[in-house]
Amino acid sequence: MEILVVVGTLTGYGGIEVCVRSLARDAAANGDTVRVLALCPSLNDGGWHEGLAYSEVSHGSSSLKKQIVQGLPAFVRACKEHPPDAVIVIYSATLLMVRLGLLLAGLRRPVLAWLHFSLAYRQRTSLLRLADAHLCISAEIAQATKRLPGVRSDGVHLVYNGTPMEAVRAMPRSTSGPLRVLHVGRLMQGSQKRTDDLLLALAQVHGDWHLDLLGPACPESDFDELRTLAEHLCIADRVTFHGRKTPPWEAVKAADVLVLCSAFEGFPLVLIEAMARGIPCLSSDCPSGPSDVIRPEENGWLFEVSDVAALAARLQTLVDSREALPSAEAVRASVREFSSSKVFQRIRRAIEETVAA
Repeated sequence: MEILVVVGTLTGYGGIEVCVRSLARDAAANGDTVRVLALCPSLNDGGWHEGLAYSEVSHGSSSLKKQIVQGLPAFVRACKEHPPDAVIVIYSATLLMVRLGLLLAGLRRPVLAWLHFSLAYRQRTSLLRLADAHLCISAEIAQATKRLPGVRSDGVHLVYNGTPMEAVRAMPRSTSGPLRVLHVGRLMQGSQKRTDDLLLALAQVHGDWHLDLLGPACPESDFDELRTLAEHLCIADRVTFHGRKTPPWEAVKAADVLVLCSAFEGFPLVLIEAMARGIPCLSSDCPSGPSDVIRPEENGWLFEVSDVAALAARLQTLVDSREALPSAEAVRASVREFSSSKVFQRIRRAIEETVAA
């Protein structure tokens, strides 16, 4: 099977990039081929696509309108050079371009939308009716998609997101000293990631703890603001700003719990990556994704978005008693269904059903 994936503006180090790479790797292991067409170069780092069957629009723009105009000839050319069995679109705004491109290329092929954002925080959902099927990364997105006008419910497939698990080992936990709290992802003052909520909560926690923050600030000015906040809260000596590390899981030697404070997500892949390493997760119950992954007391805990007091209370419990942490074995076992190979098989079945229909 030949699959063409069309992507728009990417940072170069986000979750979409990880998912596309995983799709291509697992497809190759299955004897299939994934080709990627980017409508513009990555904003920060083009290295994510090394080793992929990848092409991008020359001098592509981050402007959506320009992407569609400049991307149409590139898409038609890609379809003629390697006729796909199916086209997967990441951003709904490009669905019309893909439909027109297939017509110009003389191909009748199914188009599947693979959105990586909660529908509650993105527009242009009206264009989703142009897709033949939908690959949904969370239960909440699947339910919201089924309610959209023009979308057939039998074309909505819940596939989740996944990460390779076969060669992943459990990360050690601290046997003595401070509770090791970990944050992996973009650092943001408020906005989507709400990293400042974690600092505010930890400032209320008594006892021994240390926070490792891994990831770039977005925007960069938030880096200084978060440092200033840590100093103002008198916890700067217990917070390490590592910046962006690749891969992030090798930057620290031990972790007891990972914390995610997001206001919204599509499906936070970092939770799966952490749990695959035996790290329980403490996450906001944001739309969407965390509630699909976290089973309270078994592999982590949920708290309401922006509820700093609840976050602080749970962290205090963990500082007071490490026995409250689920075992690494139980945490790892709880996310086996989210292995990237199983996610690929669900995507492949969705494509086969769509082709048959």
